Amino acid sequence: MNSTETLSNWRATLSKTKLFAGFQPADLDRLLGHARETKMRRGEVLLRAGDPGDSMMAILLGEVRVMLADAQGRDQIINTLGVGAVFGEMALFDGKPRSADVVAATNGRLLIIERGPVQALLASDPRFAVRVIEILCGRLRDTLVQLDAMLFQDVATRLATSLLGLAHGVKPRRVDMTQAALGQAVGASREIVNKRLRAWEAEGIVGLSPGRVLLLNEAALFSRGAGPGTPGGGRSLAG
Repeated sequence: MNSTETLSNWRATLSKTKLFAGFQPADLDRLLGHARETKMRRGEVLLRAGDPGDSMMAILLGEVRVMLADAQGRDQIINTLGVGAVFGEMALFDGKPRSADVVAATNGRLLIIERGPVQALLASDPRFAVRVIEILCGRLRDTLVQLDAMLFQDVATRLATSLLGLAHGVKPRRVDMTQAALGQAVGASREIVNKRLRAWEAEGIVGLSPGRVLLLNEAALFSRGAGPGTPGGGRSLAG
């Protein structure tokens, strides 16, 4: 049985997510009564593509990376998620296998919510159903932006756009990823990413240290990225 303090902490986390924002405490408690907390370790595979979708997870502490692998086993980072983000919900809603791998980028804690209570809430609360549609549409739009970048932007533009999208913390914001991982995120080799970052470092646009990129001049980086409008440069492939 979860303690009152534990439920309160979990409720506070979920209430900040887009999926559950605005829900009354009693509504969230219906889900949380069947939830459990678990630790994650950096590098741990939390979800694997093809696995059954029997639960979703909310990040209480730490970061995860959503990844796809090609036929040769090369990984492509699709997204990086932090505290308050929810993942694994797509398979939960449609009952199909997981569509991507999710790997812990840091040590942290996860809240696991089972499929049954979520399905019950989906059936009984139209507000929740509408939020699910909004979330899935947002994911589709994000995917189209990434596809747009891969099809129409060069590596420097993709790298600048990714750095701006991944950055967190107070200014100067930072991206806590290795150059190899950044290469996976933008579809380029570590060597090409390193060459571009070193050039920007010489211009005072970024600062480099092992596993970290500091964004020292975001305006200059933005001018080298997608430009005005959406992260994809204003182009819309659909929607």
